[in-house]
Amino acid sequence: MGIRVDIHSDGLGRKFSHASLVRGRKVAANDAHQAMEKYVPMLHTDTSTNLRSMSFVNSDGTSINYSAVYARAQFYGFVGRAPGYRVHNYTTPGTSRRWDLRLKGNKHDMALVKEAFVKGAQWHGS
Repeated sequence: MGIRVDIHSDGLGRKFSHASLVRGRKVAANDAHQAMEKYVPMLHTDTSTNLRSMSFVNSDGTSINYSAVYARAQFYGFVGRAPGYRVHNYTTPGTSRRWDLRLKGNKHDMALVKEAFVKGAQWHGS
């Protein structure tokens, strides 16, 4: 008495294909970028020079880049040469350094980012 098991991996191949994962990453990174905006400091009210408007998501969705010259200092919260001086006064209310961790700590926003990945990768349904 033998048992025969047939595995049809076509569905798995589609779900975990490179294109599917890249699509999910792009959608999730875009949602994370939008959700983090409220935590990003805004030094200037001019939209062409503030940190929020000088950012973009990579084409493959692997990272969010901030292109302003002062972005690194604002992100890590230190100015000047090592060891640097701590930035204490972020002028925009609700903002501070390491805005990626603030997003990660916000369960509601992170749930939306995770849901965006699942929808982008088209993992819902069958």
